[in-house]
Amino acid sequence: MKVQDGCDANCSFCIIPAVRGRSRSLPADAIIGQVVDLVERGYREIVFSGIHLGSYGRDLAGRLTLAELIRSCLDAVPRLERLRLSSIEPLEVTDEVIDLVASHPRVAHHLHIPLQSGSGRVLRAMRRPYSPTTYSALLDRVRAGVPDAALGADVMVGFPGETDEDFMETFRLIEGSPLTYLHVFPYSARPGTVAADLADPVPEHVARFRGKTLRSLAERKNADFRKTFEGSELSVLVLDEEPQAGWRYAISDNFLRIRVPEGLEVNRWQRLTVSGVGESGLQASSTTTAAETN
Repeated sequence: MKVQDGCDANCSFCIIPAVRGRSRSLPADAIIGQVVDLVERGYREIVFSGIHLGSYGRDLAGRLTLAELIRSCLDAVPRLERLRLSSIEPLEVTDEVIDLVASHPRVAHHLHIPLQSGSGRVLRAMRRPYSPTTYSALLDRVRAGVPDAALGADVMVGFPGETDEDFMETFRLIEGSPLTYLHVFPYSARPGTVAADLADPVPEHVARFRGKTLRSLAERKNADFRKTFEGSELSVLVLDEEPQAGWRYAISDNFLRIRVPEGLEVNRWQRLTVSGVGESGLQASSTTTAAETN
């Protein structure tokens, strides 16, 4: 559910502010009305999304914050079983947001926080307003507050002028971080952006290699994350997908894909015991009771 559109940032590689305009927030009463409608139609989980979600409310009278919106929505719609947040910029993951993810039983243990690069030099060229040190410290704060949270990031490879050492700084930051998955993509010049006119382009084959290297690292980190849940119970939402050979899939509160017995009721939260760890997900072979989310 999109609650915000547009962007006031000035990243050198991004054309979105030029084509989407300034940040605009949907008023809280309109959001709550839509959430009520979705819940009445049977939706168990809603994801708040936006082009620049963390800037929510800055353009509204009273400058309602994202954290305040979340609280208002959960209070106004007690039948909403789970609220998940989409991508939030690093400097907008406030202590209030972390506390909500950590302590509210109906907020998913999941944050997606764009990184783009682990090189301070490249971040400055991208016009990103944080340093690698700041980003790493934020991840550590989130992990300390929410030990089982899924933590994701966007990472760009091949930005103009990115050297091998710049890339290795990114690799080392991610390797030593509590990130559990990545969205990796190569730099692509957008006409009209500052970066499109930068010198020293990275050869396409180099960018592809760097992307492949980071994806392999992400696979290892996600596998390590999944292994920590073997034998434990997770709250999962059974997906309404075609079963495969006696199984169907569910998604956990902390964004893990789990293969579950075909006979489980779809579109319902269940508490499952994780019985195995596969190459791309988890497997649960036994159930306890239906999960209580309120």
